[in-house]
Amino acid sequence: MKILIISLSLLLFGCGSKSDLKTYKITKNDYQDVINQSSMPSRPDLSKLKTIINRDYPIEIAIFNDGRWYYDLPNLDTGFGTWKFTEGAIKLHASRDLFDMHINVVGLEEGARILGIDFSDRHGRRVIPVDKILPNK
Repeated sequence: MKILIISLSLLLFGCGSKSDLKTYKITKNDYQDVINQSSMPSRPDLSKLKTIINRDYPIEIAIFNDGRWYYDLPNLDTGFGTWKFTEGAIKLHASRDLFDMHINVVGLEEGARILGIDFSDRHGRRVIPVDKILPNK
């Protein structure tokens, strides 16, 4: 019984606290294909915008060239925030009633062919890959 409890504890504490994915600093030009070349509309339609998405987490993000971004987190809600490019990442920030969101859009491969988001949630630090959705192309 004691061995079972120790094994379960190691399993629970070892899962999800951080990611093994390596992140890469990349240039602002590497991100241009996911930045909408317009200002954020008052009611963004994610089906018509360039976005990054992870359906498993789930999260969908649209980034606009006016320094704003919009998100849809089906488990929390939708909202918007601001972003800036610094230190080889797009740094997203959004204020919510219960917490502030801080998400970094990073390269998971040199040259940004594959992107990911680096953030912390109730399970700790996570880095998850995202797909690029480019409806304008």
